[in-house]
Amino acid sequence: MSESGRPLLFYSAWPLGYHNVEAERKAVRFAAEGYDVVYVTGVGTRNPRLSRFAKLADRVRRKLLGSDAAEIPESVSGLCTAAVAVVPPRQVGGVRRFNEWWLERQLRGAIGGWSDAVAWVRWPTQELVAALAALRPALLVYESVDANHLSPGIIEGRWRQVFEDAERALVDLADVVVVPGEALAERYRPWGRPVEILPHGVDLGAWRQDRGPSDHPVLGFIGTLDYRLDVPTLRAIAEARPAWSIRLIGPQQEGFDASALADLGNVSVQGAVEPGAVAGLNSSFDVGVLVYRDHPHYTHMAPLKALELLAAGAPVVGRRNPALAELGQLVRFAATPEEYIREIEDVIATDSADRARERRDAAEAHGWDGALDSMCRLVLERLSR
Repeated sequence: MSESGRPLLFYSAWPLGYHNVEAERKAVRFAAEGYDVVYVTGVGTRNPRLSRFAKLADRVRRKLLGSDAAEIPESVSGLCTAAVAVVPPRQVGGVRRFNEWWLERQLRGAIGGWSDAVAWVRWPTQELVAALAALRPALLVYESVDANHLSPGIIEGRWRQVFEDAERALVDLADVVVVPGEALAERYRPWGRPVEILPHGVDLGAWRQDRGPSDHPVLGFIGTLDYRLDVPTLRAIAEARPAWSIRLIGPQQEGFDASALADLGNVSVQGAVEPGAVAGLNSSFDVGVLVYRDHPHYTHMAPLKALELLAAGAPVVGRRNPALAELGQLVRFAATPEEYIREIEDVIATDSADRARERRDAAEAHGWDGALDSMCRLVLERLSR
């Protein structure tokens, strides 16, 4: 399963070294298979905020002078990076056309032999779509890993139409659309291009078998702390059960206000941790809680966080969504504070080493090796057509 020397553009919304290493794992695996991988952190859809204009101006200056080089974290090997830039205001006709031309030139400089190249694209940047139409790679894969069309930065305001137009144009160009689950597959199937479901993998690190009742249980969540979390419900649980500890771990982003929980002594909010620490932390929780809001973005989410908890042997209680429902009896479901409390109390009272083993067994079927094998196999099959 090797494509030695074939160029591969890996265009991601996340930089190397990001707290979620899912994109990084895929790019590194492509490199291990022999592809000449160029990892590009995308330029998104919107204009940069005013607070970032100085940084953007410096980046554009260095790009024009040919001195703009992206750094590769020490933990990543086997690939190279390229930085790209566009100038605002991106929707003004002349500026848009310049950016399309300029981004095409940047990509031609980063990758030679585009007629033999693979483009693995994870964000529908409007200028990129125009550049790819001119570059004409041998294979174009659009991987939609999340319901980005429902995120606050896209669904509200004028950027929604820009995003949707770019995404539809990218799908029209793509040879195949890749998604992690059925909910997103349903979005793209009517668009007329082949859709493949490639579920995310899960790390199979440390796990804990000695499960059982606890008088002072620790409830935990590891992931992005943002608008999707149901903070009022978390607060109600903490107030109703002061003997329970609730740990929220991850980077704080748009829509999450830690101060809304700051007066509760049994709730702690911690920043992002190294990826290698996630399994050990999950195994320390008596219950993993996925207390999300009833939001359309959540209903499209893949079950990665649940799988990480199951891999650690921890029981999971969360709001129902299609991906979690597929895990059957391994996950308990709740929506109100009262339901969360009832399910958490019951799962703690009935937990055991045997149940932990069942959860671990289920997670092992979703290991990263299998997921990455499927990804590489899909590319080879598509190239051979």
